[in-house]
Amino acid sequence: MSYHERNIVIYVITGIVVMAIYTLNIQGIIEAGLLEGPDAGSTIGWSVIKLIGGSILATIVVTIIVTIINAIITQETDVDTTDERDKQIDLVGMKVAFISFSVMFIGIFLGLMFGLTPAYALVGMIYAMWFSSIIESAVRLYLYRRGF
Repeated sequence: MSYHERNIVIYVITGIVVMAIYTLNIQGIIEAGLLEGPDAGSTIGWSVIKLIGGSILATIVVTIIVTIINAIITQETDVDTTDERDKQIDLVGMKVAFISFSVMFIGIFLGLMFGLTPAYALVGMIYAMWFSSIIESAVRLYLYRRGF
C-alpha cells in the first residue's frame, strides 16, 4: 500500500470513529431536548467545535502511530512525493465531494421546505460534509488502486 493510500485509509477510519462518537454525543443532546430550545444554535456550535478539535487530534495521533508501526514492520521510509497523477486524483476526488455535498445540501433545504427545523438542518449539514469527505476518500482510493 502506497503512502497516499495508507493516509486515505487512516483518514477514513478516524473519520468514521470520530463521527460515531459525535453521533453518540448528538444523540444525547437530542434525547435531552437541547435542540428544541432557544440555545440550540449554541449547543450545535459547541458540539461542532469539539468535533473539529477531536477530529484533528485523532487524525494526527493515528497517522503518527500508523506511520511508526509501518516503518518498524516494513523497514521502509516512504517519502511524501506528490506528482501530477496525485494532483489529478485529488482534483477528481474534490469534484466528486463537491457534487455529493451539493446534492445533500439541496436535500437539506428541501427538508426545510417541508418542516425540518433549522437545528436539525445544521446537524444534517455536518453529516453531509462528513459523508461527502468519505465519498471523496473512497473515490481517491479507488483511483489509486485502479492506477489512474
